[in-house]
Amino acid sequence: MKTKLTVLMAIALALSACSAAATATSNAEALPRGVAIKALDAGKLDSLPTGPVYIRFIRFEQQPGYVINSKQHVPSIVFVETGVHRLILEGQPPIDLVAGEAKFHQSGAHTHLNPGSEPSGWYSIALWPSSARGQPLVNQIANPAFESDDFASDALPHVAYSVVLRQVTLEKLGTAGAHRFGGLAAFYVLTGSVAIRSAHRPSVTLGAGHGVAFLPQVALQERNAGEGQAVFLEFLVTPIGKDFEVPLKQPPTA
Repeated sequence: MKTKLTVLMAIALALSACSAAATATSNAEALPRGVAIKALDAGKLDSLPTGPVYIRFIRFEQQPGYVINSKQHVPSIVFVETGVHRLILEGQPPIDLVAGEAKFHQSGAHTHLNPGSEPSGWYSIALWPSSARGQPLVNQIANPAFESDDFASDALPHVAYSVVLRQVTLEKLGTAGAHRFGGLAAFYVLTGSVAIRSAHRPSVTLGAGHGVAFLPQVALQERNAGEGQAVFLEFLVTPIGKDFEVPLKQPPTA
């Protein structure tokens, strides 16, 4: 498996306990093949929102020159799918992002601008308090592309968390291998089709624009379910001190 670590990703993994490599005694079906993983960005949450929480991917299709002024909200990651994006955090120099790049930012007033000549498609990805469901979104062009079910607060340790966004590319017949994450894990498909096997529940197949999320410590395995390349995002919220990701010797069984 190819894994590219950025500095912030390395910091996030240092905050969470690192995992061990799969051993030679693993079932061949559980091993990764035809997969490339790219760490996009990472950050730290000092604490979780109060009460139940959920993961939300909000998509924006922003025209050239269009400006979105946003007040303070939960820490989030901006991911640019197409075009270019300028993120202006209060009191900081502008941050320009191109397609395939991401930036974590803490809570605070900020501005989103498309400085290019073509439309820009981008996402705001974050863990939200469930009390935010149904509240008006920041702008009329904001579209809730994926919202997970609620996660009860008593299922999550009351500690600091690392937040990581990764992009996973699966070639035809490729698989990420069997593994489990130490924290909440959300998957969102950008292109192609991805089938996700998990312990104790039926397999789910996702097409582009669809997502799913899982509680910590659930055995998982993602595979390409289509005829061409598949690309998806992983949004991972891990308690500091817990394993970030652990490879498994056997595929998950429903």
